[in-house]
Amino acid sequence: MSFIIVREGVRMKDKKADIIEAAKKLFAQKGYINVSMQAIAEECKMSKASIYKIFQSKEELLLALSNFNKQQMLKKSAKINAETSLTPKERFAKKIALEITEFRENRQFINFMSNDGSSPDTSVFRKHLKQTKSMIISWHRDSIIQAYGEEVQPFIWDLVIIFHGLMREFLFLVAIEKTQPDVETIPRFIMTVMDLYIQKKRAGDQKTSLNDDVIAAYMNVAFCRPPKKEELLAEHLQKLKDTISSLSKDEVESKELLSAAGLLSEELFEKEPRPFLIRALLDYLGKIEGLQHDISQIKTICMKE
Repeated sequence: MSFIIVREGVRMKDKKADIIEAAKKLFAQKGYINVSMQAIAEECKMSKASIYKIFQSKEELLLALSNFNKQQMLKKSAKINAETSLTPKERFAKKIALEITEFRENRQFINFMSNDGSSPDTSVFRKHLKQTKSMIISWHRDSIIQAYGEEVQPFIWDLVIIFHGLMREFLFLVAIEKTQPDVETIPRFIMTVMDLYIQKKRAGDQKTSLNDDVIAAYMNVAFCRPPKKEELLAEHLQKLKDTISSLSKDEVESKELLSAAGLLSEELFEKEPRPFLIRALLDYLGKIEGLQHDISQIKTICMKE
């Protein structure tokens, strides 16, 4: 029995990977708005219903794709960190080359994600982009400290901004297909500039050259925490109520549904919520056409640790 469960889990994982790869290809080629779930289903040779069993919406699929790309990058970075035969600065150079190579291979998708108007303009997606930027800034900050040591802490944000400015220009060149700079030379150039700045700081005042407002803005983005479970629940419960209000139901049924949603909200935030009542309310609301997506999102949040 356990073998069957494991085998089914592997199949589901493979299906999910196939869907993500198909979506990545189509989103990059045609743009998010112009790609339907049916087109994604045809690309990965499965039914649309099968996709909806794994991803409740196209936006959820896009978020999964973005998270998949981030995780892949972090895994590759972790492997570089594990290369003990390299010096800290050599590992940093490899990480820079990795980031540029990943951008080159995925530039169509990355451009689409960062291009205003092409990606979904929702609060969930905007929050996701902010958290992604936070992750990247924190990753760069930690990588610089790992390469140069704790002595750069007093002016770390100077180095992060220098690094981002140089990387942005090189990534722009990489994005232009007619100009393909040698990836191996870029890390050396960036690190030479950073080495010179660090030498200057060592020889003089080691305090940051940035004003407090700039540092505060960078730290605000860098340490943007992911939303708590309670915040996610509150947000999606409000969405559920908004959806109920927008449904073309008669007044009596609308009041009953809003009452059920209100009771669900109260029970979820009780100190000792009653699981049987929560399940009953979720099942009741989940049977109403138009509410399935909101209920599925709430169920997913409830299962989080």
